[in-house]
Amino acid sequence: MLDSTFEKQMKYFDDIRSKEGLNTVWSIYELEEIYRNLPLNVKGKELVYESIRYDATSEDLLKDITEGTNRSSIMYKTEIQGNTWLDMWKAAEWVIAMSGTHHRYIEDFTMNSDGTIELTTGS
Repeated sequence: MLDSTFEKQMKYFDDIRSKEGLNTVWSIYELEEIYRNLPLNVKGKELVYESIRYDATSEDLLKDITEGTNRSSIMYKTEIQGNTWLDMWKAAEWVIAMSGTHHRYIEDFTMNSDGTIELTTGS
């Protein structure tokens, strides 16, 4: 049986997804309020998402692994439009849609040393 707090969080984020017309799924359940401002100023920062290219071959993937290259991937980028968690969700939605990936679950954001914010997704 699921914990009632977890069930409430799932419903809360599902309701927001429906209300905002989003296709992705928010999976950061430590957050309690999607409309809350982030502790950092992210407005205008670049959100980046790396995905496997649709035309990447198994040879490309193998060379990436053995040679440390990234010929099989492509980086999608967008500017974050505001300072709320919802703004992060909307930016993530955009880069996921542009990538064409089947991954829909937003699982994490990481601040990179170059100032970009990197999105991590799951199935």
